Amino acid sequence: MSNKKQIVLTNQPNTFPGFPHAVKSHGLVFLSGIRPNQDTGLDGGFSNIPIEGHEKKQGFLLTDQLESRVAHDAWYSHKNMDAVLEFAGSGGDQILRQHIWQKDKRFFPVYQNIRQVLQKIPAPSSGLGVSDVFGNKNITIGIDGIAVCAGDNPDLLAREVVVSFDDKELPSASFYSQAVSSGPLVFTAGHIPIKTSEAGKPVVSSFNDVPKEGRFLETGQSHPDSRDGPIAAQTWYVYNELKRTLENQGLKLSDTINSTVFLADVRDFPTFHRIHRHFFPDMTTALTVSGFDEVGHRGCLIEIELTASKPHPNFEKAIIEWHMDAPFAAPASASAGSFIFYSGILGLNSECSLVVDLNDFDAEPQIPQNLHPGDDESKALLHQSWAALQLLSKVSQNSGSSIDELVKVTVYIPKQAYFEIFEKVLFQFVSKENLPAIECVIIPYPGPVPEAKIQIEAIGIKS
Repeated sequence: MSNKKQIVLTNQPNTFPGFPHAVKSHGLVFLSGIRPNQDTGLDGGFSNIPIEGHEKKQGFLLTDQLESRVAHDAWYSHKNMDAVLEFAGSGGDQILRQHIWQKDKRFFPVYQNIRQVLQKIPAPSSGLGVSDVFGNKNITIGIDGIAVCAGDNPDLLAREVVVSFDDKELPSASFYSQAVSSGPLVFTAGHIPIKTSEAGKPVVSSFNDVPKEGRFLETGQSHPDSRDGPIAAQTWYVYNELKRTLENQGLKLSDTINSTVFLADVRDFPTFHRIHRHFFPDMTTALTVSGFDEVGHRGCLIEIELTASKPHPNFEKAIIEWHMDAPFAAPASASAGSFIFYSGILGLNSECSLVVDLNDFDAEPQIPQNLHPGDDESKALLHQSWAALQLLSKVSQNSGSSIDELVKVTVYIPKQAYFEIFEKVLFQFVSKENLPAIECVIIPYPGPVPEAKIQIEAIGIKS
């Protein structure tokens, strides 16, 4: 019998009809994408939220029109998330990881103001700029996350903040906890290349901003260094800060089980990858890399969040290698205890090439005729979705699980309309009674290479 329970609320809006609001397993709650109530118009801003959320209100039509929708969406996204968590036996003070998908990061200060009202002890979070927030076209904010149900699993205790937002040595770039733990599991916020402990909090911008040990890709020639330098220096700085964060808890980077990387430009992937290999030479950490509209502060090219596990008899780290040539420097999956973190799954064939048409499959797939769309771009999305789910099925089996044991799936695609295609393909692989919590993120580059139409980031449990 699967240790996986779907959480469905009849009185809460559901961004993804047919999918659960959340999935609960082994003491953790994995949230589907949460959105604000979608029945208010563009004028439903400050007037529709309590007075506590009115700090940014100026009382002038044009300024408030720009900011009120963000305040409204932030308020009700958090309230809806809290309702799901409470129903699942958790709460907003037990969030271990939170993602904020924002249509325009220029208005992040408005979101943060609302979060400061509603999350007195903030969750570790990653705030990303997206092309669109999945759902109603007017929505400006979406969130998802992972929380603990303290007491459900004797090994997973109530959330403990281990590096707070106002830590003197490692202060946060905004109002979020740098790292939290639940038992042996440690979740970091998204870290960005900002020197938050220095006056002015400067952005790392070149090799000159990091010590000699971080300049091993430097050539001394201005042209190549102007291209590789910014992303190389920023990646080195972020991983080094994360290393410090873990070391303060007695952990090493080798204790990391998952790294999720958000790039501002996927053309930086090869240079990022060289720095990543420097920090993870043993390739024992699952990895997902995708390209966003905006990451972190202005000038930031990268944001990285890690999941790690302290040594524990019930949470021994295990890795599963790829059954084909590795597409990047990471295993197919890494696990701690019952939880399996899969590396980003692309629509690849066994030769590690992206599938575009039927000729690219290893064997002709049995795709039902009614799934075939008309235009070539949608066909490529269909084929990559099918290939990605085939690959995920194989990797999950190799990891001692199955695709029916997924608890959370995040699908990255460039257009909202593509989700309907992906959803139909998913239903060919996963029975509806076993559907995971789901999030859909609309970004220009779903995978680490520009040709990728889709990438799946997944968490599963062992059978």
